[in-house]
Amino acid sequence: MQDETLTLEDVLFEELEIIGAMEAGEARDYIIPYSLEKHQQEFMKPAIIYKTIRHGENPAGFVMLAIDPDGVSVELRRIVVSQPGHGIGVRALEAVRELCRHELGKSRIWLDVFEANYRARHVYEKMGYACFGKTEHAGRTLLLYEILV
Repeated sequence: MQDETLTLEDVLFEELEIIGAMEAGEARDYIIPYSLEKHQQEFMKPAIIYKTIRHGENPAGFVMLAIDPDGVSVELRRIVVSQPGHGIGVRALEAVRELCRHELGKSRIWLDVFEANYRARHVYEKMGYACFGKTEHAGRTLLLYEILV
């Protein structure tokens, strides 16, 4: 892909159907997908932030963040990239880190990732995230990662 600008832009309520469609693609095996109704409910919560990943003029994915009540942490609840393997996810993670540090004033990002999602784990570790625990979901192991920003 060309070296175009990557930005994170606010998602509009009307765009949640597009978010659901992105989740139903290749990402469905690596996330716990939400129904449109669940996305609509989450979107209305003040502590939930949806951002479109825009690569140049084109939407290239989305992120969903949840501000933790601890006052210092943000959960990276979702990152979905429409065309994995082109470096967009790495650049989006850098943008999320800047957003959390400068706009949200938070000092820690954490996430969970399925143990079998080797591509995502590689990217998180490359970006400096460290595994700090694990949990289970529907018989599958989720690894917990964090980074200080």
